[in-house]
Amino acid sequence: MPVHMANPATDEVGPYRRMSASQANTYKACPRLWFYQKVYRFKMPQIPVLFVGRAVEEAVCRVLKESPGFIVAASSHDVLPPSPYVDDGTPVPAGKADWPAVGLMPLFPHEQPSSKDDLQAWALERANAHLPPALERMRLLWEKDERKAGEWSEVDPAKCLAMVHHALLFHLDEVERCVEADGGPGLEAWRRGERPAWPAPDGFPHEAFDGHPLASSGPVSWCEAWEIARPWFVDPDAPSFTMNAIHPGHWFQGEYDLVYRWTGSPVIVDLKASVGANDRSGDYVEQLKIYAMLWYATHGRQEQVAGLQIWYLGHPSIKSVPTPTVEDMESVEAEMETLWRALKEGEPTLGDCPPEPRPMRGFSAGGQPTEPPNDSRCDRCDWRLVCPGGEGTDEQQRPEDVQLPGASQRTPLQPIGGLDPRATVRGELFSVGYLKDGVPLKMTIKQGTNTAHIQVVSTKRSDGSPTVGVPAMKGQAVLVKDAVFTVNWKGEIVLKMDPFSELVADDDPDVESADLFDFQAKHNVGGRVVYTYEKSGIGKSGKPWSRKGLMLMDHTGAFKVEGWADDWNHQYTLVEVGDVVALANVGLDAWASEVRADYTRNSRLQILERVDRSTA
Repeated sequence: MPVHMANPATDEVGPYRRMSASQANTYKACPRLWFYQKVYRFKMPQIPVLFVGRAVEEAVCRVLKESPGFIVAASSHDVLPPSPYVDDGTPVPAGKADWPAVGLMPLFPHEQPSSKDDLQAWALERANAHLPPALERMRLLWEKDERKAGEWSEVDPAKCLAMVHHALLFHLDEVERCVEADGGPGLEAWRRGERPAWPAPDGFPHEAFDGHPLASSGPVSWCEAWEIARPWFVDPDAPSFTMNAIHPGHWFQGEYDLVYRWTGSPVIVDLKASVGANDRSGDYVEQLKIYAMLWYATHGRQEQVAGLQIWYLGHPSIKSVPTPTVEDMESVEAEMETLWRALKEGEPTLGDCPPEPRPMRGFSAGGQPTEPPNDSRCDRCDWRLVCPGGEGTDEQQRPEDVQLPGASQRTPLQPIGGLDPRATVRGELFSVGYLKDGVPLKMTIKQGTNTAHIQVVSTKRSDGSPTVGVPAMKGQAVLVKDAVFTVNWKGEIVLKMDPFSELVADDDPDVESADLFDFQAKHNVGGRVVYTYEKSGIGKSGKPWSRKGLMLMDHTGAFKVEGWADDWNHQYTLVEVGDVVALANVGLDAWASEVRADYTRNSRLQILERVDRSTA
């Protein structure tokens, strides 16, 4: 199966600590780059091309999901509504939900494509219908992204459509091979209605048919071949990040683009909406070798992939990657597990991830190896101004304390790496508020004469167990473990429960807890500005909103500081990347392992040292 889910009974890793091919390739490119982006969570500028690739892939998959035996070429893009999935990505059983293709009537034989040319005309017209809404969805996501860069007006829809067409033409060649093979070894089983454990998305439930509604007799038809050759892919309507193949040891996960299985031997395809003439083409090869290992490991080490392909859609070509041997895959597996233990099992430090970039690799169009470029990886790095491999430094830049203008005494600055927003509090439930699916999302806890709000922002913990692990009733003695301690705009204490928090019965007096008013609510920090950002939108009430923030880094750690645009003082408009600043009176917040700070109207930003721009 292309999807291999975690086993909750044996998964001791959890979804937040798994290794992936992209992380492995980032670390190999430069350990410090990996640290900045995966530990410090620096986010690179989000240029439109990153979103265009997702739109192209979505349009390709939506055409593949449809059938020329049910849908005419001129149909609307939304003729096939979303398929029903549970939140964890498992399909809803046939009898418990309406699957969109079940109500479709098969077209008459003379209405179905009867040649490759007919099928090509149908597929390309469906692409014309699906790409514009996919591009618009990606444009809206790009607009909302706090790190958006570039101009969407530079996106050329015609070039995007050409890439979708190229992918579909490659697929039609596969369909033609299926016709030439008379449907392959699975033709009769398909006609009987048999389906693999995880079929390619087609709008039908995963259960078997009582005879496929498009089945005919005699030689395979072009319409049948489209259905039989359809590769598995991530259903665009499935919940995000749920269609993964997770290693049996739970330390690695990956998501295949396309998997062709009609011959009985799987071929994994990686779609790339690019020309392939850059260093990343080397990463694509490594990724496919890792995916070959993952397929082998998730199929009882009994089934190997028969082929690995990269489809370069910007320079229409298919690059075949040699399939690794069992010994090769075992070596890759050992390397990935060793990397996971070094990077994910523990807590790596800056010193564990030195700025040692790999030399740049050269590739021409279609991912063909060529002479490497003369420039270094650091020249192209987004973090060169703060990294010691570029123009930055690891040394302490901020003072221990600062004299803020107008303050009567010096303000001590805390190291970012030592800030902990989590608190364990015991008390009794004073009130239980809004329920969703039987889980209270808002409660109040009382500790003596003091109270605090409990806000459940995640109903499941990182290991899949419920965050609220006790019946929520007024008067119940409880222990709120590892909640995020925050203060709202009214000055009230709020204990936020995310995937790392838990509400349990207070039946263990040995568990250490804190008094509500012993916890430090506000902090003073300082460091070097990595980048600034702004984001805005329209709220549910119809009113516009705007927020500003910055990524701050000192010699111990880094985090994001964010607040409403009107709350920032005028110095925010003067801040440049590389400036050393102090931030006074900020609150803390977190989600899982990511710690961040809240800037309010009572906070203050002060520039301490301007970066030298004399050589800019």
